[in-house]
Amino acid sequence: MRSVVLRAVVLGAAAAGLVAYACAAAAAVIVQAGGSTLDVRLGPVTLVAVERAGTGVATTFGSGLLVVAFLGGIVNALLAVLLARRRRDIP
Repeated sequence: MRSVVLRAVVLGAAAAGLVAYACAAAAAVIVQAGGSTLDVRLGPVTLVAVERAGTGVATTFGSGLLVVAFLGGIVNALLAVLLARRRRDIP
């Protein structure tokens, strides 16, 4: 059971992190092309921020992406345990 949970956490975190990073990067590119700013946060944790300073643009991918990846791994593990328990009940 531990190997199922560990594998589910790692794969879920990798998948959620990849999707979160891709969405953040796409949003940053769209905002930069539009010439505006963006600040996406989960409470005090930044996911992505695009700032303009004079003629330059700064894009920051924050530690919120790691939080999203971790939460995705936990949700995936919970669902994997649920499916594993159901599989045992069905002959």
